[in-house]
Amino acid sequence: MYSPDTASWGRCGGSQLFDIVDLAAPSPWFIRPCARGLIRFTFVDADQLIWNPQEEDVAGLPLEGVKVLDHGIVYTGTAATTLLADMGAEVIRIESIQVLQPFTRGMVTRPPRREEPTPGYVNGDPGERPWERWFQLHAIQRNKYGITLDLTRTEGVEIYKRLVKRSDVVLENFAPGVMDRLGLGYETLKEVKGDIIMISASGLGAAGHYAGFSAVGTSLDGMTGMASLRGYPGDDLLMRTPLPVWSDNVAAGTAVFAALAALHFRRKTGKGQFIDLSQAETFLPHMGESIMEYTMNKKVRKAVGNQAPGMAPYGCYRCSGEDKWATIAVCTEKQWEALCRVLGNPSWADDPRFATALSRWENREQLDGFIEQSTLQRNPYEVMHALQEQDVPAGVVARPSELYADPHLRERGFFHEVTHSEAGTHLYPGMCFRFSGTPVGFRMPPNLLGEHNDYVYGEVLGLTEEEIALLKQKAVIGDTFLPEI
Repeated sequence: MYSPDTASWGRCGGSQLFDIVDLAAPSPWFIRPCARGLIRFTFVDADQLIWNPQEEDVAGLPLEGVKVLDHGIVYTGTAATTLLADMGAEVIRIESIQVLQPFTRGMVTRPPRREEPTPGYVNGDPGERPWERWFQLHAIQRNKYGITLDLTRTEGVEIYKRLVKRSDVVLENFAPGVMDRLGLGYETLKEVKGDIIMISASGLGAAGHYAGFSAVGTSLDGMTGMASLRGYPGDDLLMRTPLPVWSDNVAAGTAVFAALAALHFRRKTGKGQFIDLSQAETFLPHMGESIMEYTMNKKVRKAVGNQAPGMAPYGCYRCSGEDKWATIAVCTEKQWEALCRVLGNPSWADDPRFATALSRWENREQLDGFIEQSTLQRNPYEVMHALQEQDVPAGVVARPSELYADPHLRERGFFHEVTHSEAGTHLYPGMCFRFSGTPVGFRMPPNLLGEHNDYVYGEVLGLTEEEIALLKQKAVIGDTFLPEI
């Protein structure tokens, strides 16, 4: 179990818990038996940081009754269907024992054994089933049923069509054309179910000059222009750190919105539809200021570091301690006056160079130097709290390891303690939204490969034990990647 250095842990009922008292009423939680062992959840909530009632209560989830087939790979499709699952949709994740999708369950199926830790795996150890211990799987998978199915085989295609017939949404983010080559494109699927909604969330879209191009976050980062803007003035593009998950996250949220809009339209009209979502185009609106500045002024923006056009002080400032920083953003004259008070009204605050917003912007480098002289005398949290008390936007620059002990996230119950049969017990990031009348949370941990084959094929589709056994024997389904993969 993960235990950050700065967190305080106690023990209650045999489980490692936060050392918290005066807990209020709990929210839903349950114990669910899975294919390989008992999965126990201990949730972290705003009013009660840890609770463990014994019964499931998800009757009021917003998307209860909506059925989704998930072909997500890497991040965008996977994260989108996770959000739908969080809101109560029944999501069946479809994988294959014939193919390891890069990033999704690891970069290689069975990493070679080595003495030093293997990056990307729990405790640096791939274990006997590395694809269950890959960090990205655990970062963005939850609340889904997981099955395997070979869609290159006739038996697989026929079974898949039976799943489509009972589904509302099919979401995939393969390169354009993959589903068509499998004989499972939109035109085929709408013959199976006329009102099906299919979302294809490819990197650059299903039509256009670059149709069919493959893409990942880093390539989209470059093609959308973001890579040219991120960095410091005059530095080399080779020195800039890519942020590939930015475009992935934007596309995931946009795909969810598209799915909800299409479901609403179908409820009104009875009609399904195909949604061609370009990840690049979902991200371009986030570049709006740069694009419009060129459109209107023919000015090409360049990297400006932590600055914001027209605003000063605005940036990241060193504080006391090794590599400790805080961010400060002054947007109004009132905030400027408050900043000066917090810093003790230093003599440079009356310097004519800093008398107006425009002059502060024009002399921002000198101003930043003066401010940093003050922030270096305090730790980041002191800077943040002193400025926030005066309504000045400010925050600490936290490392991921520090977030687990952050009092705000703890009080809001963001992190959930989850036990996974292959990965162990750890704190996982939680939900990004809360509904006042419908409690959302972890209902299932990241699914094991083919974990719910028996349930989906048996209880949902009604196949007999003999039929399921034959599919396993023929490797149409399974729970372990084939040896040659």
